[in-house]
Amino acid sequence: MSQTLLWGVDWYPEQWEKTLWESDVQRMAAQGFHAVRIMEFAWPILEPKLGTYDFTFFDEVLELLERYNLRAVLGTPTAIMPAWLVDQDPTVLAVHPSRLSRDFGCRRMGCMNAPSYQEAARRLVQAIADHYGNKQVVIGWQIDNEIGHEGSDHCVCDHCRAAWHRWLAERYTTIENLNEKWGTIFWGSTYSRFDQIPLPRQQVATSHNPALLLDYDRFSSDTAVLWAETQVRIIREKTLPHQFITTNLYPAPLSQCIDMEDMVRTMDAAGWDNYPVWGNQDESLPYFFTSYVLSYVRGLHPSGTFKVMEEFSGIQGHTQLGHLPPPEQVVLWTNQAIARGANAIFYFRWRTAPFAQEQLCYGIRDTDNVETERERHIIKNIQTLSPVLKTFASEPISARVCLVYDRDSSRLIREQPLSLGMEMRPAPYMQVGYDAELARWFAPYVIYNVTGDIKSTRSVTLENYKLISLPLYELTDEAFVIRLTNWVAQGGHLVLGWRSGSRTRDNWNTDRVLPGLFRELAGVQVRSFEALGKGSVRLSLMDSLIHRLISTFIPCKGEVWADIIETDTAQVIARYHDKRKHYSGKPAITCNKFGAGSVWYLGTSPDATTTFFLYKTILKQAGLEPRFLGLGIEEIKRTSHDGNNVTVLLNHTPKKKRIYGRIIPPWGTIVIEGE
Repeated sequence: MSQTLLWGVDWYPEQWEKTLWESDVQRMAAQGFHAVRIMEFAWPILEPKLGTYDFTFFDEVLELLERYNLRAVLGTPTAIMPAWLVDQDPTVLAVHPSRLSRDFGCRRMGCMNAPSYQEAARRLVQAIADHYGNKQVVIGWQIDNEIGHEGSDHCVCDHCRAAWHRWLAERYTTIENLNEKWGTIFWGSTYSRFDQIPLPRQQVATSHNPALLLDYDRFSSDTAVLWAETQVRIIREKTLPHQFITTNLYPAPLSQCIDMEDMVRTMDAAGWDNYPVWGNQDESLPYFFTSYVLSYVRGLHPSGTFKVMEEFSGIQGHTQLGHLPPPEQVVLWTNQAIARGANAIFYFRWRTAPFAQEQLCYGIRDTDNVETERERHIIKNIQTLSPVLKTFASEPISARVCLVYDRDSSRLIREQPLSLGMEMRPAPYMQVGYDAELARWFAPYVIYNVTGDIKSTRSVTLENYKLISLPLYELTDEAFVIRLTNWVAQGGHLVLGWRSGSRTRDNWNTDRVLPGLFRELAGVQVRSFEALGKGSVRLSLMDSLIHRLISTFIPCKGEVWADIIETDTAQVIARYHDKRKHYSGKPAITCNKFGAGSVWYLGTSPDATTTFFLYKTILKQAGLEPRFLGLGIEEIKRTSHDGNNVTVLLNHTPKKKRIYGRIIPPWGTIVIEGE
């Protein structure tokens, strides 16, 4: 079954009486859905006791789907485990760094380094692949479910201790090498054997050596990646050519330790769970933040597209609920995902569960099984816009700007957030300050409707872009700095953020004046700085007379951090202008001409007003065409499979807007072809 845009829904037949199955499937097919995702929590059904596999339940489900020309994506159900496995070996249960042991009955309770869990999961996936790999009705596979989510990216059990010591020995070869790299002479924490090195459990006061924490993040990421890749290898040997393999990644993308780019490298596409509002949030995330995460997941895989395996349909939460978006906005988020690169949408979920932990996760339908208003809007959107959306959904997106991140720097900042302004914990296991800062840096591309990519330092092809933003690049790779230097000299434009160049790849403070290896390129020195916490500092824009006048009357501010810049060859673009600060009058933002290109150095995080004025100048100087259509209006340019231009206009406001002579209703979408 070939679809350039796949519409699906997450369905849990095991949670419902069989008397509902056929009417469910019949309705899905009639409404325009192509596929359902099933099975990702069904291990006890498939293997009710050790080594005894029973596929009769899902054989019946697949037969019914095929009867109505629907297809299935099968989830490997290893995010949970059957009770008999815990009875057999209680050590399969993970231990959180807080020393809290996980109990049976929750998801993601298993330690991915536990041999019993690993072996049982391999046997199960092998049995599933053997049984279903040659079925035409199966069009895809989802590996596990939200690997590493809800604090499961870290475990400190005895299995992890043994694997951690093996990992360190392989990485450093000798304990002397590790001691030197980590700087263990500090506080007398020198080791004589690898097995002396502790697991990074939470401490009462001062934390572990940052080098240890960084390596444990790397180790934990490698553990999760190997967990996924093992399943991919098993399934790949049995699948038919039309079947894709993905996994469902989750927000916030850089809030945990797992390298999602590594996670999907052996898969056919990245998958994403798209929840712009969840739990007790009192409003949905800003539209530019959602654009940031969608662009991030698109950049994880060489295909340049991704699949949304869980798309918000109804109000969501586990123990608390918050903001209820209008159904028109729910549809808008769907179209935003497709415009940003999704070529599959699976709504979570078909119907609200009647029991257990997700009773507050509302689906397309409620438990009463009566048609809902959101259902009517979702189905109308599928039926009316699908003909045009599918013309470009699987086509690559062309971007001339790119936000570049470094995974190790993001891990470091999770442990050392630098400023109270970077400390953001919507849940105890989730630190999203780095994501919030990256979204701030991506926002001007969204506001000015310049299509942007998001790539890691290791995967970005600099030559594809006119403008690159590089915030918070602390753990600096000299080879990458050389590449950037050559790219700027040949005409590239770089926006460089505060703290860039401050550390080596081994997480040592640089022995150079900041911004370290970037000093010549940026044409500045930074010898002092302060964290602004939740506060701000007033700025005066200097790049033009009009901006100088504007910033006199309209407050322009820097937030989070303040580098006190000394210029070498750079031109001052903004100065601190705040009588509360002893460094008032010092440069805050600069621009340095370097070869045929330029480097903008941002010594602070510009607030929304400053961002608006500053980036119009930056984008124009880079030879781009910023188009501000009004706050809340998002324009995304795509190319259809036959080469025609397509413009997607999204109205993220509760008011109708007139754009290009067309009226876009509140929370509405307009797709313009051929202009």
